[in-house]
Amino acid sequence: MRGFIKFCFNTILLIFSLLWSFQIYGQLPVPEANFSFDNCMITDENGIYIDNIVSGSPECVCGPSSNAIQLNGVDQFAELDPDLKDLFIEDFTLSFYFWVEDTDRPTNIFSVKREDDCQTRDSTMRIQFFPLSNTIEIDLVKNLGDNLRFIGDLNPDICWHHIVLIKEDTRYSAYVDEEFVASTDLGTSYEMADTSIVYLGTSPCVGFSDNLFDGRIDELQFYDRAFNITEVQALDLNPDEIINQDITVFLGESVQITTGGTCASNFFWNNTEDFDDENALEPLITPQQTETYILTFDHGTCITRDSVTINVVTEEDLNCDELLLPKAFTPNGDGLNDSYGISNGFLIDELIYFEIYDRWGAKVFETVDIDTKWNGTYKSTVMNPATFVYKVKYTCNNEERLAVGNFSIIR
Repeated sequence: MRGFIKFCFNTILLIFSLLWSFQIYGQLPVPEANFSFDNCMITDENGIYIDNIVSGSPECVCGPSSNAIQLNGVDQFAELDPDLKDLFIEDFTLSFYFWVEDTDRPTNIFSVKREDDCQTRDSTMRIQFFPLSNTIEIDLVKNLGDNLRFIGDLNPDICWHHIVLIKEDTRYSAYVDEEFVASTDLGTSYEMADTSIVYLGTSPCVGFSDNLFDGRIDELQFYDRAFNITEVQALDLNPDEIINQDITVFLGESVQITTGGTCASNFFWNNTEDFDDENALEPLITPQQTETYILTFDHGTCITRDSVTINVVTEEDLNCDELLLPKAFTPNGDGLNDSYGISNGFLIDELIYFEIYDRWGAKVFETVDIDTKWNGTYKSTVMNPATFVYKVKYTCNNEERLAVGNFSIIR
């Protein structure tokens, strides 16, 4: 009995450890179905969903993390295990990357629909690319006249695009290229017909309304629960991107550049004067003045650009009393202004504490880490719109200071 109790206790500790590690490090749960294509095959690496039919021998190419699958838009597509449609009944998160080649017609990337049925529109899911508007359309149709459509603008400055579709109870949400598109509570769930097939790169309606997909697909993952905004952000592989955020440093300090994965055959920076290695993808930069550095990834058929600004200040420029804390923030999960914290932490020598209180004086947040920000929750409960008070105790120029002010949550 003692051994069994010890086993249960250790198991509980392991579970809490995994949950805590996600909160701290942004680790993701294991997908229910995982088509990473790292093995250059259209197969579920978990070995659960295996009834796949692949047409045309897709090519294995470079992807955001490792390998990806390239479809030619002519005769290459896949019918995935039809049991995958059952994952859309309960809460789920669907995520994948794609890269589309030049086309002038709508192309079908992903769909769930009854075979050879283009006359009726019931029990349908379809994700399409529209080249003329450079948009993604995500359609969910329960029956004629009962449908949901998300339309997301694609970032024109990148090659790899990222789609995330989430269902939580009866609320559906969509993200395109890390931008929140919309969230709609339908009061009902879209269940797929028993005879529906899960298609990759095609649909039964190809030739009527769209083309076979011509491009690359990578990291197609199905999760059996709804992701929160932190988990959605953790799905971002940052392909062809500078990971560093804009930063302020003192004159003479250096910044180590970090980038995401890339398949680009060539890359170049607009300015390499301050680099330790002018040919490096991830140089050490020691700027002499405020500068914006632009990195171009040249894939031949597609070009991606990203930039980072390094602001340079001297000690004479500092005003230790000017902590930049915003007057409001909007933690609504749209990826914009979702967290609250100190913007110009570079002037702080030591953060003694950063605390936030509600209007009744209860402490809802505290940290001693200058980079940690508040997400607008307290004990996992979302805080309602209200006014809050912050207190920041810190040292600047070897002097201890206290900043007190208020701000609002807007939803």
